[in-house]
Amino acid sequence: MKNNIFLLIAASIFILSFSSCDDLLDVTPKDKITPETFFSTEADLQAFSTNFYNSLPKDRDLYKDDADNITHSTPNSAATDSRTVPASGGGWEWGYLRRFNTLLQYSVNCKDKTVRTRYQALTRFFRAYFYFEMVKRFGDIPWYDTELFVSETDQLNKPRDSRELVMKNILEDLDFAIEHLPKPNETKTGNMHKYAALAFKSRACLYEASFRKYHGLGDYEELYREAADAAAQVIEEGGYSIYKTDKPLQDYYNLFVQEDLASNSECIMPRVYITKLLMHNNTRQMEESYTGLSRAMFEQYLCADGLPTAVSPGYEEADMPMDELMQRDPRLRQTIDNPELPFKVLSDGTKQFNALPIIDTKYCTTGYYVMKYHSTDPEQWNIGQSTLDVFIFRYAEVLLNYAEAKAELGECTQEVLDQTVNELRDRVEMPHLKVNVGFTDPNWPDYGYELSPLLYEIRRERAVELVGEGFRWDDIVRWKAGKLLEAPKSMLGMKVSDKLKEQYDSFSRELTQDNLLIVYPDRTTRKWDDKLYLHPLPIDETTMNPNLLPNNPGWE
Repeated sequence: MKNNIFLLIAASIFILSFSSCDDLLDVTPKDKITPETFFSTEADLQAFSTNFYNSLPKDRDLYKDDADNITHSTPNSAATDSRTVPASGGGWEWGYLRRFNTLLQYSVNCKDKTVRTRYQALTRFFRAYFYFEMVKRFGDIPWYDTELFVSETDQLNKPRDSRELVMKNILEDLDFAIEHLPKPNETKTGNMHKYAALAFKSRACLYEASFRKYHGLGDYEELYREAADAAAQVIEEGGYSIYKTDKPLQDYYNLFVQEDLASNSECIMPRVYITKLLMHNNTRQMEESYTGLSRAMFEQYLCADGLPTAVSPGYEEADMPMDELMQRDPRLRQTIDNPELPFKVLSDGTKQFNALPIIDTKYCTTGYYVMKYHSTDPEQWNIGQSTLDVFIFRYAEVLLNYAEAKAELGECTQEVLDQTVNELRDRVEMPHLKVNVGFTDPNWPDYGYELSPLLYEIRRERAVELVGEGFRWDDIVRWKAGKLLEAPKSMLGMKVSDKLKEQYDSFSRELTQDNLLIVYPDRTTRKWDDKLYLHPLPIDETTMNPNLLPNNPGWE
């Protein structure tokens, strides 16, 4: 049920006014609510913590990757090495952290230990989430676990702590949260709970283990173990399963256009939207998305026989898009627009289809128009009035985290694959992945280093299953795989045969010699710079606090 969102609205004004003004906390006015007199009841703790959920991903975070798989009309500054050191901001923002530490510091006012511990667990989850995002962005950062005031210059100007120390503290926060958070049936839909925290722990540990391994930092094995163990606990205890209704050509698409994810077996935790209370603009915005699936990502999809296009005996590249899609993993034609997937369903039930790929750069840069999250319901097309729920944590990600961690540990058996990757393939009736992969794909992505066939295929499965869900950039960073962005096809679109071109009344898009759509006429190549694995600290912060220097590598 969508019954807890009103709290986000009711508490927001109070929280912002309470926790955003530093000078209010330097005194104890008798006519205002203050920390010393607050946090004594469950209602106080609930009101103050409700705003924490706003730090989780929102609808506008979809398709933020713009890496090698999604191609926007304007090149991403990070992907093209045009990012600059910001004068201020740039993600170096600590407002949420102060709120978390304020609650943790003053929650002792609540004498009910059970209530106090539950809200401390909730807050420590959000502090871990906040710090993990900061570590991903900046690497070494200062760790603060107490509320700070503007007068505490020594603490405010402390040097950066190592990412190893910060990650250790993150895991301590997560373990406390996992131990003390309620189970899903003990709290409201959309609230944080034990298995959501475990899902996040599997994500965070897998990221950090991979980052340390592939960036040569060492000391990563135990983190792979932590990732696998957290995922295993969700698998064994959570009661989740892959959503399917025995409609292999519809289920994957339908998963992402549901009004209510509360009862969906694959949803570990949703962001809940309610008519007139909390809505978003996904479907409307995606109509003119200025983006599209890249040719590089299109070529990642296997053939329907479970083999890559380069080794499948029955595969032959088709002149027409639908003929091509019919030969491939069914998730592809449930991810991009095609004549079998309705684009809109009108209120009278009339289904509207696009007979040809959309090649207008305003609507689609690459010809591969992404339909994931794109509802056909006309009610969802009204500006800012969509109420489709969005996944915060999805069971499929946990399965992929588990498969990858076990493969990195050398423990990925056929049983593990059948628990994970093959559960995802069963949804769309794709052949199973075998531990002994059985083929060598000459078109495996160039990561800048070699992998085992099994890891190549697990990474492929992750790219396909999670496309457009905001994971790809993080994956490239943790795998030290920036070289993927140097692939020309990561900036190109669909192949337009002469037969397809003839179907359009007019065709003005530029093509390569291989008849691939050119997205950026003035940019056909890009060179990766390793400094892009971390963001720079802003100038004003390093000027005011020279202890933060040197800046991240390459940004000095």
